[in-house]
Amino acid sequence: MTKKSKTNRLTKWLLYVGVAVIVLIAAVFSVSHITNKKSAATKKDDNYVLKLADSSGLCEAPQQIAIEKGIFKKYGINYKNVKIGDLSGTEALTAGKVDATNSLLASIVQPLTNGAELKITTGLHTGCLQILVGKNSKIKSVKDLKGKKIGVGTVAGSAATFAKRVLSYNGLHVATKNSDVQFIAYDSASLPIVLNKGQVDAIAVGDPDTQIAIKNYGFKSLASSATTEPFKDEYCCVAYVSNKLAKEHPEIARKFTLALQEAAQWIAKNQSNSVHIQTEKKYIAGEEKTNLSALETYQWEPSYDGAKKAFKQTADSLQDIGIISKDVDTQALTDHSFLKVKGIH
Repeated sequence: MTKKSKTNRLTKWLLYVGVAVIVLIAAVFSVSHITNKKSAATKKDDNYVLKLADSSGLCEAPQQIAIEKGIFKKYGINYKNVKIGDLSGTEALTAGKVDATNSLLASIVQPLTNGAELKITTGLHTGCLQILVGKNSKIKSVKDLKGKKIGVGTVAGSAATFAKRVLSYNGLHVATKNSDVQFIAYDSASLPIVLNKGQVDAIAVGDPDTQIAIKNYGFKSLASSATTEPFKDEYCCVAYVSNKLAKEHPEIARKFTLALQEAAQWIAKNQSNSVHIQTEKKYIAGEEKTNLSALETYQWEPSYDGAKKAFKQTADSLQDIGIISKDVDTQALTDHSFLKVKGIH
């Protein structure tokens, strides 16, 4: 072998070694950078306090139970309840006052159509809305509501939306113009009173107000989202987070979702105890026995896919009714409105 050949081989060997060293250094730097980045993100999450909308409804039991049974703490979530007053959970979240909550699915379809910055992460249970008529009412079926007045808390709220879907399913026209039924908004607490006085022919309300009104006034249930076909298997309540939380703190959004799913599963096996906690801690009004009669009618099987199916069905119904524009692609709206986090079912 010539001296020149030996020199060339040595040069190549040194070149290979040099490249290997550079690659190794780059790999070590990359791993270190990723580790530091993850560490910084973890530290950022550790210091973050999740702002929850203060919930007070019977059907919002999952968030209440996640607090009272220490499930949020189990998942390492630092949180605080934020009083939102007359704002809906969606409005409070959109305004940046809260990061996450659980509430009625029907109340957030229209805001999402209008670009609300939130993502639904799971369905929690079926239930929890009803149309009530007076004790001695001659109204015996939904079709009998044609030409009548229905009292609601808000015309675009979940109870009103459920009523419109039920009416439409039974052949009544409920679009804003030329509606077969007149919807009149009252303060929610006044609804049983105006029905009892005959100022309206029916009211659309949520639990536990329905059970309390039935007990106090002898009202009759004309339709229930927990028991009336084809609505009884639809997910009524869902968990959702702000887009900002999902983007900046995805792990907290994931843990929040897992915690609410676990809480819903706990409620499924401990319904009486759940209502006792809700009543004792003053999350809800009414008597335990009365509230339990409603809670027992819900299906407590948290599901991401179930919520997505219910959202699409609701959006399609609202589009058929004329509440959502025909230009809206309801499948695209559904896909855009959901976030599937790791570990949920």
